[in-house]
Amino acid sequence: MEIKKILVPVDGSDPSERAFSYACAFAEKTGAEVILLYVVDADTLIYPVYRVSLAESDTSSIKKRGEDTLSLYANDAPEDVKIRQIVNIGVPGSSIIRTAEAEDVDLIIMGNSGKGSVSSFVMGSVSHYTVHHAKCPVLIVK
Repeated sequence: MEIKKILVPVDGSDPSERAFSYACAFAEKTGAEVILLYVVDADTLIYPVYRVSLAESDTSSIKKRGEDTLSLYANDAPEDVKIRQIVNIGVPGSSIIRTAEAEDVDLIIMGNSGKGSVSSFVMGSVSHYTVHHAKCPVLIVK
């Protein structure tokens, strides 16, 4: 199986930085394109007390923060690695799966959630969701 596209969901955490480094090393050897994905969690767009959606100007500033985060990653990539950046707003797990399918990626490389077992049980784990719903191989980097 030839790997041409690698999806790397990132959030600025140490595990996602390690996943990005691993994806770049893999891409250097295979010539694959790395697609960086930052998902703005839809829950961050709602005030928890009032459950009222934020204004459009507020969502654009939140999306801009995602773009800024992706730029930091892209700037650290080796020159010979092709990087593409995508910012989505939604539920992280399902957004990763939708993006992987829409982009027809061959591999997803992502960091583990870093949550404790209780938190993962209560909130669910994005990496766990991705492993169980992706149609392509998923590599979890600790």
